[in-house]
Parts: sequence; structure tokens; C-alpha cells
Amino acid sequence: MAEKPDLVTGATGFVGSHLVRALRKRGRPVRALVRPGTRGDHLAAMGVEVVPGDVTDADGYAAAAHAAARVFHVAGFVAFLDEERKNLEAVNIGGVKNAIAAARAGGAEVLVVTSSVAAVGGGATTAEVDETHPWHGDESLNYAATKRQGEALALAAGRKGRMRVVCVNPSIVLGPDDPRPSSGGAYAIRAAKGLRVCAGMVQGFVDARDCAEGHILAAEKGKTGERYILNAASVPMREFVGLCREEAGRPGLIVTLPRLVLPPLGMLLEWWADKRGEPPVLTREQARMAQRHAAFSSLKAKVALGWKPRPLKDTVADAVSWFEDHGML
Repeated sequence: MAEKPDLVTGATGFVGSHLVRALRKRGRPVRALVRPGTRGDHLAAMGVEVVPGDVTDADGYAAAAHAAARVFHVAGFVAFLDEERKNLEAVNIGGVKNAIAAARAGGAEVLVVTSSVAAVGGGATTAEVDETHPWHGDESLNYAATKRQGEALALAAGRKGRMRVVCVNPSIVLGPDDPRPSSGGAYAIRAAKGLRVCAGMVQGFVDARDCAEGHILAAEKGKTGERYILNAASVPMREFVGLCREEAGRPGLIVTLPRLVLPPLGMLLEWWADKRGEPPVLTREQARMAQRHAAFSSLKAKVALGWKPRPLKDTVADAVSWFEDHGML
């Protein structure tokens, strides 16, 4: 009898692609739900069964999840502009609803939902916060609010019924093999090119390879109805930018902006980007998020799951080297 596959959504994305590689390295059969029009030939080359579909389509999701041993719901939508609210709700909330229904109907043993540290919420100080940190309930932060609502659905589902449901909360994900690039990768590229100004805040980072490993450990050892922060290091943004610049051979002076100036700056940069027809370097929502420090403790994942992330310096070195090798710097 053939071994039941693991279903991965978001498999063509940064985290999802690393998760697929990690599962295939373990010899696991993998099925990937890939949006129509998105190339999945690199997945097929790894022996992955590619199924066209979208997480917002309940029927298509259910068909893909049929007879899957485990479902990894990695797909998500990241945006920080008010006009993207409907898309954020459709994917980050509606997609999770469909994941729960599809995994249950398909007989999956466990559903792992990729949430975000944005759903935990930052702290007022530079001290790291954990999974018990109180939610601020700021509905004006569209991305954070939709990730929080999707996560709440998943955790509630995990507390009733036979299927285990576990959430993982990665911080900003970095690393090699990031061709599009991801939002974290794009910032690392700007930094490596010689970024001179950054926000005066602490930010958490995690390696994509370790993030993938955290997903698998959550599927194997995670407790139902629980969430696990995946964060390797929490450092001042000035230190992170400095690491990127040093790895690229461009050390130099870095100016730190007070967080209070970021909201008006975000408004100005949104206006300027709209006039030029370009994505803004900083949005009002990102500026509001930066009013809190994004320092997170991954002690729970380390103790309960046995998760062991690598040092941030190694991640930055590998990421910058990969971007250089692929002509992105």
C-alpha cells in the first residue's frame, strides 16, 4: 500500500519551497497545491505531485487534501496597504477555514498552519515576548489582524475533534533560494546594497531552512491547539543592516530613525510611490507596526519540539552570498 502524502500549500513560495525540500529529503511523498498559472515544474522535478488549485477554493482544496497524511497550510498573503484588505481576508482567514475543512474531510492526522509573529504582537520594550503575550487587538493593522483571526480559527479547531491542529509563528524569514524575493529577502538586498537608514527598533529573524524544520517538528511533536514561535534571533535593525552590508563588503555608517517619525514618513512615501506608480518603500501600516519592538522568544519551540535554529550571522552570510551569485545585488 502506497504511503499517504503530505499536502503543502504555498509550495512555490519561499517557506513552502524549503518545506517541500526538507520533506523530500526525508523521503516523504509530497503533494503540492499550486495556483493555476504558477509554474510548478521545479516541484515535479523533485518528485512532487503538483495539483492545480487555490486555497480560497474550498472544493479544490478538499480534493487536494483527500487521503493526505498531513496538511501543511503554508500559503498566505502578505500586504501592508489598506486596499489589500479583501485579499488578506480571503487568503489569511478564508484559506485557513478551507484548510481545516479539507484536512478533516481528507482524513489528515495533523494540520500545521503557518501563522506569523505578527499574530502574537510586538512588545513595548526590547524584551522578548512569547506565545502568552496579550494581543493588542489593533484592527487597523490589516495583515496582523487577518493572520490573528486565521490563527484563532485553527487553534479553536485543534481544541475539538480528533485531528491535531498546530500553528507555527515565524518571524521575518531569510536565507538562500529566495528568487522572487520574499519581503525579508528584499529588505536584506536593500541593506546589502548599502542602506544607510533604518528604524530604531528590535526585529526578529529566522532562517528559511530552520523555519521548514520547525514546521516538520510541529507536525511530529506539536500539541493540538497550541502555537510555537519560530524566531532565531532578535536584534536591533541597525545591527541587522550592518551584518548585511558587511557580508556584501559594503560596511559604513548607519543612521537610526526614531520610531515616532515613521508614521508621517510612511504616509509621505505611500503618496510618493502612488504618484510614481511604484510599491512604497514604507507604508503607513508598516510604520504603525514599527511602533512596537518585534522581539520574540522561541523557548517553547526549542524545549517542546527540540527546534535548533542556526545563528543569524550564518543565515545572513548564506542569503547575501546567494543573492550575489544570482545577480540580485
